[in-house]
Amino acid sequence: MKTKSIWGRPPTRLYNLIKLAENTFDGNFTACVVGCSDGKFLFPFARKGHHVTGYEVDKSALYGATKEFPIFKHTKPIPYSGKQSLEPFPTKQMSYIGCLEKIKLERVESLVNVEELDFYANPPKENFDVVFTSCSYQYSLNARKTLQEKTRVIQDIVKDGGFLYVDYMMAIDEQDFVAYPAVKYFRKGQMMEFFEPEQWNVISIRENNKPSFEYAHTEHPYHHYHRFGYVLAQKKRQK
Repeated sequence: MKTKSIWGRPPTRLYNLIKLAENTFDGNFTACVVGCSDGKFLFPFARKGHHVTGYEVDKSALYGATKEFPIFKHTKPIPYSGKQSLEPFPTKQMSYIGCLEKIKLERVESLVNVEELDFYANPPKENFDVVFTSCSYQYSLNARKTLQEKTRVIQDIVKDGGFLYVDYMMAIDEQDFVAYPAVKYFRKGQMMEFFEPEQWNVISIRENNKPSFEYAHTEHPYHHYHRFGYVLAQKKRQK
């Protein structure tokens, strides 16, 4: 049984990362997802037969929950015009299953290991060939560490020769440190400062110049905007 995430489909870049790892490591590699949510970022690995470890601290993502979901009809994305949030939608309570139950439904127990763990406060000792995270830097729980500290923690679990992919949110107004605090949101060009050339080969980095539209969802019941960046880097083999 193929399950779905309440957060939508994984980005195409994740599948490209898996293909890159398959070609680099002849199909045999270890993978890690930091902030595995309700399984959205785990199953692309497991469905292709790859072992993957996920770390998640949100109990509702792991075990399921009942939450308020916005009620609206999908329309075309609304271009950003300087207004950062739109009118809220009415909501209704809906229940959803968590990551752990989905693993059983998809019958991938032998391939997926999930740890209920505050990753940035208690990083694992194990290292991986591929490490992926999407917006975990922005969790309020992780605001105890600076962006540089969080980057260092996640870099440290990548094996020599391995890949690190990070999706991250950026400030829409780079001068606004109230709505976009420095411990959560990157400024343009900041991420590159955290990858030492002696240790990392940055394969690709992209940062949006304009905010992108996001449909209303649970915990954010109105259409809104984000500014994103992503980086893909390979850790250099040490002599």
